[in-house]
Amino acid sequence: AVVSTQSTGEFYEKSGGNESISDRDFTELLMSRTFLCEEEKQQYVDRVRQRREEHKDNSVTFAQYAQFMNLLNDIHELEIALRMFQIAKKPVTPEEFQRAVHVCTGFRFEDRLIELTFKIFDDDGDGHLAHDEFMKVMKDKIRKRGTVKARFPPGSWKAFRKCVHEHMTRAS
Repeated sequence: AVVSTQSTGEFYEKSGGNESISDRDFTELLMSRTFLCEEEKQQYVDRVRQRREEHKDNSVTFAQYAQFMNLLNDIHELEIALRMFQIAKKPVTPEEFQRAVHVCTGFRFEDRLIELTFKIFDDDGDGHLAHDEFMKVMKDKIRKRGTVKARFPPGSWKAFRKCVHEHMTRAS
């Protein structure tokens, strides 16, 4: 998996030089790539903490992190695959998400990474991902940080206006 130098640095900074990070750290790194406000980001981090399973490996290796970052490079292809479920009004199961990842990227996530993805993005805890639960955060809100090209640089006036517009339309 090819991951940017910046993403590699972020991982090893978070891990303190170790080969793995906690689920919480992974979620925080992922949320740092979004335009979500701090309160919204914290909701995802809290969800992962609440759904933590005792006596189970709750860490993410660099290889798993790199796979997820590479998935973000193929986010548009994944959106097409997941939209088919939305059109059919069917939620996405972990197995179907795994298949979509494989079709879009050519690799399979370890089951552990699929479980974590659902811990993070399954809002209602029903074991399924609705299109909006995953894509609204990862596609529409993703920031360029060595992984995905943003339509506007994160610090630009256009990005600011777009963000304000999105928050205003969501609030109404």
